[in-house]
Amino acid sequence: MTPSPAARSRLGLLFFAVLVDLVGFGIVLPVLPFYAADLGASVPQTGLLYATYSLVQLVMAPLWGRISDRVGRRPVIILGLLGSAFAYAIFARADSLALLFLSRVVGGIGGSTIPVAQAYIADVTPPGRRAGGLGLVGAAFGLGFVIGPALGGVLYGLSPGSPAAPGYAAAALCLANALAALAWLPESRRAGSSGGTSRFNLRAALAEAAGARQIRLVLAGYLCITMAFATLHPTLSLLALERFGMGGRQAGYLFALLGIVSVVVQGGLVRRLAPRYGERTLLLVSGIPFCLGLLAVGTAATAPALLAGLVLIGIGYGGAIPSVLALLSRAAGPKRQGAVLGLGQGVGSLARVLGPAMAGKLFDVRLALPYVAGAALILAAALFSARLVQPGEPSR
Repeated sequence: MTPSPAARSRLGLLFFAVLVDLVGFGIVLPVLPFYAADLGASVPQTGLLYATYSLVQLVMAPLWGRISDRVGRRPVIILGLLGSAFAYAIFARADSLALLFLSRVVGGIGGSTIPVAQAYIADVTPPGRRAGGLGLVGAAFGLGFVIGPALGGVLYGLSPGSPAAPGYAAAALCLANALAALAWLPESRRAGSSGGTSRFNLRAALAEAAGARQIRLVLAGYLCITMAFATLHPTLSLLALERFGMGGRQAGYLFALLGIVSVVVQGGLVRRLAPRYGERTLLLVSGIPFCLGLLAVGTAATAPALLAGLVLIGIGYGGAIPSVLALLSRAAGPKRQGAVLGLGQGVGSLARVLGPAMAGKLFDVRLALPYVAGAALILAAALFSARLVQPGEPSR
């Protein structure tokens, strides 16, 4: 069944809403360490700035989901965009570390509505087309991670040493997006109706994971992979500055390069290789460039070596994440998809709390240590992955 023109229009508007919100997030990503340092933050405190955002999301995402069940998806999505705009405005005016932390807390609250966007998609698409619709959110993530950091780097050059230009640009994008959603995004369901997707049930998800070895192994691997990648967020810009004298603009380009490679691998190679070789094999193989890339970045003595390391990380991460999420989905029974995938989202958020906090502390000891720790996490993920069973094959 093909979605109606009205449904396609809704999905297009929603894709744009998620994309613009993530572009705003990406604008701040590479330049935040520079502003934090200017305000006297240590590297561990910079790690906590990134961790705070994800910690707030971990708490708020289920709450926003429950609220959207009661009042509808549209008002929650619009409120989240307005919250993000307010957070970036605080960031633009931040003249103290306390205000910088406040901007991250408010940003985490506003940026926690991705599950609501996913529920909106489920509301307006037939089951047979739902996977493709949900893929729009993944595409928005990928494009936002490419466009945002590059734009953030350019804007940093307009106001070096000040968060004004990146902050106000991100705020303006989110505010314009909220107004567009207010004008053109219709509600996907009636307030208080029982339709849509089932709520995330933590008890059911934990019970499912406790009774399934495959799910436990996939979640453990997912935690390690996401923690390893998250070590880059607070440290890559600072490492590029310390070793190669790169500023905010160049740091934005580094993150954009990482995003481009990851998007190309996820959108092109994985789709062709996974049906042929299986997700388990692809996950194991992806760990090789991922691990080598982290070590290359941590030990890079020249800019070309740094770029080569980032390309390897992009290849590894781009191959690993869709593989591990597909394995998680295929490990859950049809009636437990929502519960287990919701648990996976929680594990990902937890990893994005632990990874930056760990990286900040290790970077303060030695620049290469976060990347060595990340490589060790990828090796741990490989050990978990090696014990997995490829769906469709007999258990060993």
